[in-house]
Amino acid sequence: MTFEIRPAHREDADGITDAQVAAWRAGYAHVFPESVLYADDFDSTRREFWNAWRFAPGHRLSVAVGPNDDGAERVLGFASYGPERERARGFTGRGEVWAFYVQPDLWGTGIASALMDHTETRLRAEGFDVAVLWVLDDNPRGRRFYEKHGWQASGIEADFDEYCEVRVPEVEYRKHLA
Repeated sequence: MTFEIRPAHREDADGITDAQVAAWRAGYAHVFPESVLYADDFDSTRREFWNAWRFAPGHRLSVAVGPNDDGAERVLGFASYGPERERARGFTGRGEVWAFYVQPDLWGTGIASALMDHTETRLRAEGFDVAVLWVLDDNPRGRRFYEKHGWQASGIEADFDEYCEVRVPEVEYRKHLA
């Protein structure tokens, strides 16, 4: 499959939302109930967030894009990254992969690997020697992917409860980028 990775543009917001929503519904169906994944506001709150395009300083967003069936450009996946978010520990000097999603019909095609390589390269270019990311504890596919790319569980755990009332354990992964 032909694709390129580039900085995201405002016009990519709906495609970014589509990738995130599809990946959640496919990847987390065993974790979150349908009442969460298919709630009336599940798609719309994400679409509103990405279309608002208001990001914190240092927030970066890259997309993998390629042609869809009719030849028009489609967002195949995206990575959101920058300085590590606080999580009650203060600024750490580390980078963080904040969100990383690829359309489920493209899992296993190499797009995610290329996007992760790009993300790590960009974090290094911004001066980060170490980066973290958070992954749901019960996300074996995601955890295998990150481990294949050299990320290691740090032993730090938390509850993920950003979008709904369902509490789900998540784990921090770290990688030395230098």
